[in-house]
Amino acid sequence: MVDNDAMALMALRSLLAREGFAILWTAQLGAAAIQRCIRAQDRPDVLLVDMALTDMTGIDVCRAVRRWAPELSMIGMTAYDPAVYRDAALDAGATDVISKDDITTIAGIIRRLAVQRTAGLSAAGLPVGTQSERTQSPETYAASYSTADQRTSADLPDNGRPFTETAAQATSPELRTTHEPNRQPARSFALSAQQSAIMRRYADGRSTEEIASELGISKGTIFSQVARVREKLHARDRDEAVALCRRYLRM
Repeated sequence: MVDNDAMALMALRSLLAREGFAILWTAQLGAAAIQRCIRAQDRPDVLLVDMALTDMTGIDVCRAVRRWAPELSMIGMTAYDPAVYRDAALDAGATDVISKDDITTIAGIIRRLAVQRTAGLSAAGLPVGTQSERTQSPETYAASYSTADQRTSADLPDNGRPFTETAAQATSPELRTTHEPNRQPARSFALSAQQSAIMRRYADGRSTEEIASELGISKGTIFSQVARVREKLHARDRDEAVALCRRYLRM
């Protein structure tokens, strides 16, 4: 499990243990969870991912983990409205996004995934090693392996050292033949009205709390919309997305 709230991790560990599950490890940073999923021997059967982390979004975690472990089942969880994150999380490789309070549903999905795994099926219900149409389409491939995702994986700590692109290629022979470092997907500045309002306020120096108050929306909605803007702009982080909006949209 990865959740930036230590108390939430303790509660989830206890509740899921009562349901009969073993917790292999927990992490409070997305980068730490991704690092633990790179080596096959450290990977859990199912990864529970909080959608609103401190160092990145849960969607970023799902995308990065899918690069290293495409067959690993992932379930998103949130204290906010799951619908806010669901579409982006499914595109990033998660099975679903569930409320943290709904332990019964989380446990039920884990059991279903376990049955599929035993039957040799992936989280999508396909034979292991087979990709769904969603992940095979060129458009989804470009979105899933954007510059932002490359940075997420490339910047991971490796025994105190940056996990460089060279190290990544040495670790994964497949990456050497499929990774295209010079590919620059076209940016889309077709932002929705809400996305534009959020990015304009960030450009004006507002905090997330101030934006939530001014627009009457939750921080979870803001995080989700910023993640989608980053996808459209292929930005490494929120600051780069804001800079691109300032430059091209004159915010």
